[in-house]
Amino acid sequence: MNTNFLVNKLVELLGHKKVLVNPEELYVYSFTAYTVAREEPLVVVKVHSTEDVVKVLRFANEHGIPVVPRGSGTSVTGAAMPTKGSILLDMRPMRKITVDVANGVVEAEAGAFVDEVDKECRKHGFMFPVDPASSEAATIGGALATDAGGLRGARYGTIRHVTLGIEVVLPGGVTMTLGGPFYKQATGYDLMHLFIGSEGTLGVITRAWFKLVPAPKSVGRVVAYFDNVEDAARGVYEVRKRGFSPLIVEFMDDVVVKLVNAIKGLSFPEKNMVIVDIDLPKGALEQTLEEVARVFKATGASITYSTTDPEEMAKLYSVRKQAYPTFATAFPFCFMGDLSIPLSRLPDMVRKIREVSAKYGVTIGLIGHAGDGNLHPLLGVRSKDEWWSRGRPALIEIEGYAVELGGTISGEHGIGLERKDLLIKELRSRGNEVVLEYMKQIKKIFDPKGIMNPGKIFD
Repeated sequence: MNTNFLVNKLVELLGHKKVLVNPEELYVYSFTAYTVAREEPLVVVKVHSTEDVVKVLRFANEHGIPVVPRGSGTSVTGAAMPTKGSILLDMRPMRKITVDVANGVVEAEAGAFVDEVDKECRKHGFMFPVDPASSEAATIGGALATDAGGLRGARYGTIRHVTLGIEVVLPGGVTMTLGGPFYKQATGYDLMHLFIGSEGTLGVITRAWFKLVPAPKSVGRVVAYFDNVEDAARGVYEVRKRGFSPLIVEFMDDVVVKLVNAIKGLSFPEKNMVIVDIDLPKGALEQTLEEVARVFKATGASITYSTTDPEEMAKLYSVRKQAYPTFATAFPFCFMGDLSIPLSRLPDMVRKIREVSAKYGVTIGLIGHAGDGNLHPLLGVRSKDEWWSRGRPALIEIEGYAVELGGTISGEHGIGLERKDLLIKELRSRGNEVVLEYMKQIKKIFDPKGIMNPGKIFD
């Protein structure tokens, strides 16, 4: 299609201010957190309403133009990477948040930051239970598109587990509301969960309704340090096995802690570190913190520490919050795995990661929401060539081993560009390739012309 015609038509439909075509603007949108690839869109449209999205998808579908929805571009798999010749939908202007305390629901548009939604909920004594480490930058639409989880996944799961309904626009401009601001529904096929985790390949999620969760009134934090990484993983497993219901269970290995200390000027013990948050009434909180600390000591912790002071808790958590940014600072190219495994296999998995790091000569740190078996190996390399020759083969071996342990290659980040071949390998290893064929058929039903985020999840 003639670019001038496309731009003029979009300006006619939406106005000059919403359509970006300057080279410097397109350049900015060509980057995501998937650092080994970039592509400039043909044009960027900043949508401010569902009606804007309808207009773009109706026009794009009529002319067969690819459309890529984008929040903040924080996807580490390339899910938000523009496709060549595409219209990129910048969802960030859609940021309205409404907290309905009477009905226990929060409504948020796709462009709102996860952290913004949480802050609005907390004004009323509630919280938004999904808490990815990138919550200050991650958008609601992106979180839904990838079925994001986060720190509180040990308690609340991923975003699909707290979503009550979504509004979605399909190619051609058809708008559907699936579910809504109510807690139960049994009215036929559950189409809502097809769109959650679909990475924008079926349509554009424009807003959603979520359950409100009471904010904890008293929280305590236990930190345990282990000399041996397998002991740390075993400690996490024992805490869950013994019936504790922690709010978060976070893990950082000594590779991460040492790097954060060096780059951020911190002084944490350079050992494998586990953080557990417990939320209970004050009378029971201190006792439970002590019980958790005893479990860690019994599994090999050399240091344990607990506190209920908010400032001290924030200080203790800073090493986890800084893990990925630190790796991204230390290495020109940083990649994050997303494997998820049965809790009992955590020690096997962390041992394998150390073996793979030595085998390929690649720096691999390990963080994760270990309380739900979701680990994030962090691979740091110096060049794209090093990524393709050593880094990616290492990650493929690690995530392949996760499948051998009865797990999966992705717990909360999705497939995007990066994991398409790994998805096929996982399905093939289980004799389950038919799943991919059904996914492709579903894609054709909702997006018959294939304009929605083409090339993501599968080709």
